[in-house]
Amino acid sequence: MGNAGNRARDQAALLPAAPGVYRFRDASGRVLYLGRTTHLRGRVASYWGDLRDRAHLAPMVARVARIEAVACDSAHEAAWLERNLLRARQPPWNRAPDGGQESEVWIRLSDDARDPGLTVVYGNDERARSFGPYLGGRQVRLAVSGLGRVLPLDYAGGALTGTRRDLARIRTAEQKVTRPGAADHDACGWSEGTLARFEVRNGRLAGWTLRTCGAAAAQEQPGAAGRTRPRSGA
Repeated sequence: MGNAGNRARDQAALLPAAPGVYRFRDASGRVLYLGRTTHLRGRVASYWGDLRDRAHLAPMVARVARIEAVACDSAHEAAWLERNLLRARQPPWNRAPDGGQESEVWIRLSDDARDPGLTVVYGNDERARSFGPYLGGRQVRLAVSGLGRVLPLDYAGGALTGTRRDLARIRTAEQKVTRPGAADHDACGWSEGTLARFEVRNGRLAGWTLRTCGAAAAQEQPGAAGRTRPRSGA
């Protein structure tokens, strides 16, 4: 390894252990390669180790005289920076077309009363209510799926029929497991010799117990404020 290669390897050891974008320049200042990583120091240093399935890069590494790097706050930010730089000018050793492998996607919100919901789209329509752009369709679809579980807009439309209408009744029914506020209390219900106690902690249903109990003893169970009287059919 020449002096230039030794200097480049020493530069790699000084990089932060953070996400970011790096680029290699040769002795004349020409950019040879640009990449991104979640760990700048480890990734860049790996070029001076066993390249394994990247053996085709060995001739390029032999020409590296200087390393430049920009640390980013997240891997997603690094992906965008790499994309912007590659679209402006693609170095000779980069193979990914059009600024990277990921596609630009948007989350589109439909507030149509008959068919509301969130969808992932690949083109931005300025007339629609959209959020983005984001890189990587798979991760965005996972995010939209999670939002759909919390706010099931797909089942809130006014044109549902059949199975979807039955699912809407289940998915959009008032939930009673979590309530606003941070109140702690117990609620009891009694029916046919069984007492059920529900424990609410910090506004959330945290647990419940069942035990055999007579009607007279059930009347004495404390509730949230003073006393909650058991009621038949609980």
